[in-house]
This record gives sequence, structure tokens and C-alpha cells, in this order.
Amino acid sequence: MERIKYYWNQRPLAFILVAAFLVRIISILFSKGYGMHDDHFLVIEAAQSWVDGEDYNKWLPKNRKDGAPTGHSWFYVGLHYYFFQFLEFIGILGAQTKLYFVRLLHALWYLMAIRYAFKITLKLDSESTAKMVGLFMAFLWFTPILSVRNLVEVVCLTPLLGATWFLLKTENMTLKNIIFAGLLIGVSVSIRFQIIFFLGGIGLVLLTKNIGKTIGFGLFFLISLFICQIGDVFLWGRPFAEFTEYIAYNLANKTTYAVRPWYMYFGTIGGLLLPPLSLFLYAGWSKVFKKKYLLVLVPSLVFFGFHCYFPNKQERFIIPFLPYFIILGWIGWRQLLSEYASRLGKFDKYGMRFFWGLNSILLLAVTPAYSKKSRVETMEYFKGIDNYQGVYVEHTVGYSSPLLPKYYTGKWFSQIRLKKGLKVSEIIKTNSSLPADIRRNHVVFFEAEDLDKRIASFEENCSCSLKPLAEFEPSYLDKFVHWLNPVNDNEKAFVYELIYTV
Repeated sequence: MERIKYYWNQRPLAFILVAAFLVRIISILFSKGYGMHDDHFLVIEAAQSWVDGEDYNKWLPKNRKDGAPTGHSWFYVGLHYYFFQFLEFIGILGAQTKLYFVRLLHALWYLMAIRYAFKITLKLDSESTAKMVGLFMAFLWFTPILSVRNLVEVVCLTPLLGATWFLLKTENMTLKNIIFAGLLIGVSVSIRFQIIFFLGGIGLVLLTKNIGKTIGFGLFFLISLFICQIGDVFLWGRPFAEFTEYIAYNLANKTTYAVRPWYMYFGTIGGLLLPPLSLFLYAGWSKVFKKKYLLVLVPSLVFFGFHCYFPNKQERFIIPFLPYFIILGWIGWRQLLSEYASRLGKFDKYGMRFFWGLNSILLLAVTPAYSKKSRVETMEYFKGIDNYQGVYVEHTVGYSSPLLPKYYTGKWFSQIRLKKGLKVSEIIKTNSSLPADIRRNHVVFFEAEDLDKRIASFEENCSCSLKPLAEFEPSYLDKFVHWLNPVNDNEKAFVYELIYTV
């Protein structure tokens, strides 16, 4: 215990980073699967398909019927492509084994984000405040599992916070620090294009300080962005092709997806950070509208304001804002406490005890959780079946049907997703009429509701009998997420082989 106290008092940043990594080892080892569509299908699935000589998402120019880019950055997914090639070169071929290494690298990468957040806070305030911000960054209940995922909103944090740190590091912002900041923000934007709004906010602040440094910062940002997006030149014959297509697509489809009210993210932040901590941080923001905080305050507010304004909203979009909200919110809350100690002291003391208790329970539950377990294990099962040549995904009890991750099979056969609102019988009959060597020969039923009836209907439409092979349960986290919102199709999977009668 004395040793722990020594490191906490004498080397707090090293203590936090070591403790943060030890917790993330649990997620590296046990938190298999993927959290959302994008952190698997737009990264892992795409990269491995290229390694296998396929093009899962049809992103390559030769597979684009309209000859246009898709609006996806090649930088982050491209790094995975080369990493998977390297792993296979040294003999590491297993799908799950590769992802242990991917999660390890992401955990180490996130430790740098913790380091930068600590240093930023220390520069703006005291060591005690920086220590708490470091703890929040390391041990908020959702941070270990998200920091090992391929979620660009989390991955972009390290270079983003690094850029902020280099701008704050010295009072006069030396040329070296301007260069580092520009290069890092370019990397962050290349990982997550929407970070461009942080860039805009930084530019506004720098313009009030020194026009020359603003130009230099912008120049090295462009150099960095160009280098990270160099693939566009070779693939599309022009720079920034994917970036410009991303902007055009989002402007054209701003109301196509999840349209939510402007105030949604206030609730998202309040829930993710857990009350009463989130309430303390909101209150703390009332104290940080000061000149010394502008390089942290203005860029984060520009980013947050845009996302509140833009109709298409998903909870993960706001993640890059959270470290800045925590840093400034906690600085402001400590200032409020110093001014109103008699009124807020007990509230802070008991409130933080409640927060850490609740956070610890969630942290223990979520950190080792296996996400999308039934989907992943279903596809791993197909990997061991020699005659597997594609699958139906049957979820006709709902209006959505899960997309199964082909990465785990190593086989890129297409899948047909059946759901309400489709002419299911015609789709099945069309496939059944194909030659035996190319028609899909397996089906996965998700959810047990009306299962016997659905099986009988499928057999009738397909002119086949179904041979039961396996069943796969969702994880406890999948079940909980489905309970919270049944839209999440994290259900039990029932695997059958099609035995054609004609």
C-alpha cells in the first residue's frame, strides 16, 4: 500500500498509465467481437477482404459502377490492411488471434490520449486536478472496452489531444510545436473527417494570437492530411477525393439516417459520464469561459455546436468532445468548490463516492464483455464447414436483419438477409433455382419467436429440409443492450444446413 501511495503522489501519470493498461488487458483478452457496425465492417472486414484478394465493401475503383469514391478515409483501414499482411507474413493467420494484437495496439494507443489529457490539465490547472482527469480518462466505465475497439471516434483522440497539448506546451507556441500540432491534427482528421471542426476552432483562436503561426499550423495540417490521404492520388487520380466525397454525401444525406433533436447530446453526455459527475462537469463549465482556456474551449465548442445543429446524430459521434468536456468541466468544478466550499463540499464528497461506486460496478461488468457474440461464433462455426458456400440470415420477425461478419469465416460468400417487408418467398425460390455449386446452403435464424413456423415456411419456399447444426447464445452484454432497446438484434442464433430435395 505504501508503494502505491508513493507512486500516486510522486509519479501520478505513470501510476495511472500502468493501472489503465492492466485494466485494458482484461478487454484485450476477453472483450471479443465488435461494438457497432462501423468498428468492424468499415475497418476489419474491409482490410481483411483486401488481404484475401476480395473487396468486401466495393470501395476499389474497379468495383465502383459509378466510378466515384465512397467517402471513406483509406488511412486507418489501410493501416489495418498492412498490419494484417504483416501478421500473415509471420504466420499468424487466425481471425481471433489477429484481433488480440489489434486490441493490444489500440490499448497502447489510447494510453497516449490519457497522457495528453493529463498534461493539458496540468498546464491549465493543478496536479490534483490533472490526476482526477487522468483517472476519468482511464477508468470511466466505457473507456476500456471502447479503447480496444476499432472505433474511429476513439482512435482519433490521441493525435487530437496531442495537437492541443503541443499548442499549449509553451507560452509563445514555438515553430516546432506548431509543426507537431499541425501534423497531429492532420492525422486525427484522416482518421475521423469530422475532426475538421476542431481544426476550425483552433484556427479561430490562433488568428487572435499570430497570423503567421496560424498559416504555419494550417500548412502543416495540409501536408499531414495529404500524406495520410495519398492513396486518393493513386486510386482516384486526385488528392482528397474521399474527403470531398464525404462532405458531399453527408450534406446530401443529412436527414437520411438518425435524425434527432438538437439537445440530444446533452443527455448522451449526462448518461455516459454518469450523474452526479456529469452534473458537476456541466456546472464547472460555467467557470471556464476565460482567455487561458480558449485553445481547449473554442475548438471543442465548435465541434459540439456543429453536432448539435446537424440533424444526423448517433451517440458515438460526440466521443471526441468528451475529453475536452471532462478537462474543462473538472477544472471549473474545482473552482466552484473553492468558492462555495461550505455549500458544495458535502455534495461533492458523497456525490463522488456514489459516482465511483456506480462506475466501478459498470466497469467490472462491461470491461470483459463479449459483444455480438452469437454473430461472431456463428461465422467461426462456418469456417470449419468445408461445404459452406453462403448463408441466409432469417429475421422475419423484425424489420432489420443482422449482417454477419465474414471476416471470421475467411470465406467471402454473399449472404441474403431476410426480414419483414421483403418478398421472402421469391428471394428464397430465386436462390434455390441456382446451380448446386453456387446456391447458398445454410441459414441462420435469429430469435426464437415463431421459430417452428418460420422453419416450415422456409422449407416450403426453398423446396428443402433443414438440418439443425448448432445454436449460439448472445453474451450478457448483448442481452442487456437488446433489453434496453429491442432494435439491437442481439439474439440467439439457430444454424441449419439446407438439404435440397430438388
